[in-house]
Amino acid sequence: MAEIRFVRFNLQSSGSPLRLPGQFVLYLGLWLLAEFAAFSLVVHMVGFAGAVFLCLLTSIAGATMLRNVGLSAAINFRRGLGRPSDEENPAARDAMFDGALAGLGSILLILPGFVTDFFGFALAAPSIRGQIAAWLQGKTVQPGRRPAAPKEIELAPQEWTRLDDKNPRSGRRK
Repeated sequence: MAEIRFVRFNLQSSGSPLRLPGQFVLYLGLWLLAEFAAFSLVVHMVGFAGAVFLCLLTSIAGATMLRNVGLSAAINFRRGLGRPSDEENPAARDAMFDGALAGLGSILLILPGFVTDFFGFALAAPSIRGQIAAWLQGKTVQPGRRPAAPKEIELAPQEWTRLDDKNPRSGRRK
């Protein structure tokens, strides 16, 4: 007969119980306090049933957004497989980073609570994601200004067509 052995895991390090870092507990407590205050404010404005309905509605919106972000990320990943590496193709890296921030926003929308919904909706906006991505990558972007346009745009042959100069648009000067 085969012998069965049980493995016992010791979750204690050096004789003391495993503890969470103090800052994590502090931030978690502040986040829960903020969520409770925001929920209380919304309950005061629209009632308890309305607040629960809004929580469910934003969770459904987050799940839908996550599905769409996941599908577009998978398509972009397949397109990026045939392209040069990230060092040679920063646009692919930026697109993946943008998709990760959009996915994080979707997850924040799924979580119950109005503070997380606020940050989730903020990450749903491409302009906010662009500013956060630039800040995290160490680039400086002034509010209200777009980053400089690329000097070259590479297109596959099926992505462009040549227009003849014989039929200029009406009103166009040469």
